[in-house]
Amino acid sequence: MPKKLQLQSAVKPATKSFDTENNNQSIFEQNIQRGVEAGIVSFNEDKSKITYACSRAYITGFKNPEEKVRASYFCELVLDYNYPKEKMDFEVLVPRRTPEDRADIVIYEDEELKIPYLVVETKKDGITDAEFKQAIEQAFGNANSIRAKLASVVAGTTKTAFDVAGFKPSERAKNVIADIPKKYGKTPKYRFIKSETDKELKTVSRDELIRALEKSHDSVWQGGKLAPTTAFDEVSKLLFCKLKDEKNTTKGDPYSFQIGTHELPEEVYERVNGIYQKAKKEDAEVFKDDIKLEPKVVYSVVEHLQTLAINKIDLDIKGVAFERFLGGYLRGDMGQFFTPRHIIKFCIKITNPERSDLVLDPACGSGGFLLNALDYVKDFAETNYDEQEARDHWHSFAKNNLYGIEINDQIARVCKMNMIIHDDGHTNVISTDALDDFEDIENLHPKFEKNHFDLILTNPPFGAMIKRTEKNYLDKYKLGEDKQNQKSEILFIERCIDFVKEKTGRIAIVLPDSIAINSSLQDVRNFILEKTQILGIISLPDFAFSHYGANVKSSLLFLRKKGEKEKVGNYKIFMANAERIGYTATGKDDDVNDLEIISKYFLAFIENPNNLSVEKELKEKIYGVSFNEIKNKRIDTKGYAPYFKEMKEEIIKSKYPKVLLRDCIEKSQAGEWGLDPNSEEGNPEEYELCYVLRNTNFDNQFNLDFSDVAIRLIPKNKVESLKLKKDDILIEKSGGSPYQPVGRVVLIKELPFDKPVIFSNFLQKIVIDKSVINPEYVYTYLQTLYAMSYMAYIQNQTTGIKNLLLEELYETPVIKVEEKVQKDLANELIGGMEKTKEKIKQSYESLSKSRKVIENTIFNKKED
Repeated sequence: MPKKLQLQSAVKPATKSFDTENNNQSIFEQNIQRGVEAGIVSFNEDKSKITYACSRAYITGFKNPEEKVRASYFCELVLDYNYPKEKMDFEVLVPRRTPEDRADIVIYEDEELKIPYLVVETKKDGITDAEFKQAIEQAFGNANSIRAKLASVVAGTTKTAFDVAGFKPSERAKNVIADIPKKYGKTPKYRFIKSETDKELKTVSRDELIRALEKSHDSVWQGGKLAPTTAFDEVSKLLFCKLKDEKNTTKGDPYSFQIGTHELPEEVYERVNGIYQKAKKEDAEVFKDDIKLEPKVVYSVVEHLQTLAINKIDLDIKGVAFERFLGGYLRGDMGQFFTPRHIIKFCIKITNPERSDLVLDPACGSGGFLLNALDYVKDFAETNYDEQEARDHWHSFAKNNLYGIEINDQIARVCKMNMIIHDDGHTNVISTDALDDFEDIENLHPKFEKNHFDLILTNPPFGAMIKRTEKNYLDKYKLGEDKQNQKSEILFIERCIDFVKEKTGRIAIVLPDSIAINSSLQDVRNFILEKTQILGIISLPDFAFSHYGANVKSSLLFLRKKGEKEKVGNYKIFMANAERIGYTATGKDDDVNDLEIISKYFLAFIENPNNLSVEKELKEKIYGVSFNEIKNKRIDTKGYAPYFKEMKEEIIKSKYPKVLLRDCIEKSQAGEWGLDPNSEEGNPEEYELCYVLRNTNFDNQFNLDFSDVAIRLIPKNKVESLKLKKDDILIEKSGGSPYQPVGRVVLIKELPFDKPVIFSNFLQKIVIDKSVINPEYVYTYLQTLYAMSYMAYIQNQTTGIKNLLLEELYETPVIKVEEKVQKDLANELIGGMEKTKEKIKQSYESLSKSRKVIENTIFNKKED
């Protein structure tokens, strides 16, 4: 990887309510702040109460979310619409209403407050369409009762106003007006006009944007009438129209994506659909289908979105808002299309994308890697250039340097929408299989060439099996040659290497630990080592993707593609173990993020690979290894942890002779779970009833616990070979809970049962060759290694299950002390276990006697 300048994101000020200007302030906070400065609202010291300077000093509590909306709209009425505060009153009692009702705000035409002009009903932001309609009815009831001319309903950024006096009491469509008039004036035809200061769209906070999107989705979803993902598609179409309208409307003209005075849903639909049809012709790759919603649903969405200036909202705010909105509706079955933001940002920071880099994600999902790369370049530009230069810098990067491939057409559209929201780049996102022939991909977009990209950032799909019978491209891959099937993540490694430039092309990729560890995949590791220089490997915790529906233990690999004949020698590789990464297994924020400290050392390592200096307390978390150490071996971080390396070195340095465990074993065999005795499967004559030991029969300290042994039907032809005998050793090879850790070892001494005793498929039996070594000593030796945490370093985890690496276990050297010492050490451990169990038994008996004494004393019982 070429040396790169470390970039720091511009620091943005923290949001404070009512006392600081900030681009993430809500509209409510901005309006109320203006009201405070104008002296029309004020607060007590802890802001628990607000005072309105209206026709009287009206004081009320400020904890209710609805009150924030009312306070904000009151400030707008006075400061933007120029209504005199002296002609306004709060909580006005409405006559002839049963039960008794009060209007939130009433504006009067006269100073005596006798002639009502406008009735306002305010609700908290985020209410449902049904609740909003109910609020409309409440406003009409109040307005008709006091004979007001106009009514306005406000629920956060959703606002609707009505003519009341000139229409029948039941009318709710023809009497909608674009906005209330300014200071008793004429009702405007349209509320929003481009570049007119007091009629421009509003920039809103992240939370307001999320709520507006959620309200839009709920309106389209219609309580389950559409599938959530279908509803999202339709919202995306309307959002697309909204963004196009913001960009294409000329100065001085009204925006098309809004509701005009006395316009019916059909009229609004026709205008929005016109935007969509025109945009679809210009950009057919984003959406191919027509809008499939009824006019009244489109009308509701326009109602929710019309106020927002989405294009002007800060990119960071839009990014987080859209990500959270996406997560709420598409996570479920589509969790595989999301990569957590903390992991993405770490990869971006390490790879340090620059304006000139061509960046690709061949499994782009919703576009997280691409958009964060854009944010990174944008931050650099805004820190180093003036406003126009900065915009040209990052906007050109967005348009010309970001590329994505996504196999799922719907998610590809999500990615394109995400890109559009972030100011484009969507034309370089294509929907196809990134593993297809290069020729087929280039037919869709000519820039997707071999050896073309500077940087790949990706989290490819795991576990999908590419079958020769279904795909004809396996032989096009070195890792697919002569195979009937191959896992998708393995082919993605080769495809990523093909995509990047020789010598300088970089890759940051999420991969399952199985690729780094499993002995059966050594050919894949050899391919990676042959084609690339491994810059770093970062182990992620097993919960890293669980919040997104995946439980695969994974690592991050950072690679540089080598030249065709390039030799790099015995180079250094950065390794680190991230245990806490800024969020928990349930997705909640965690104040601790190991990736932050790891990035500091990784960037320093990139600058000087031969001088990695780490504090003592971090030496098990961050360390370096050499190429020769990993050549033809596993490449996971655990296998090279300093503590594990020290253990192995201590074994090798022992003065006693060594023999591999493999050479001590006469027989090794996996277990059998069999059938339930009540099962109707199979021919009963072919099975035998046996006792079966399971993981739950392993006692973490004292060998075996026979209190809960299963009874199962085992095939007769397997019973004899599976039957446990004295001095057999059982090893727990699969499991994973803290109470059943993988690698526990037990020794068979006595089996007090009347039927054969075998063992489950989660266990492995090894029979020791007594002519080579004492079985009890081997058991003692393995128990000792387990107690030293040796087994924790020779296991992998592909899903929630952890598996012992038996091949590596068998390659473990056994220190072969003299025969007498072997017996003495075995007796020491086994005898010590028996003595300890006896002492525990005695302690429990003593405790039981003490309890009995207490019971007899308190309840005056006679001793038995």
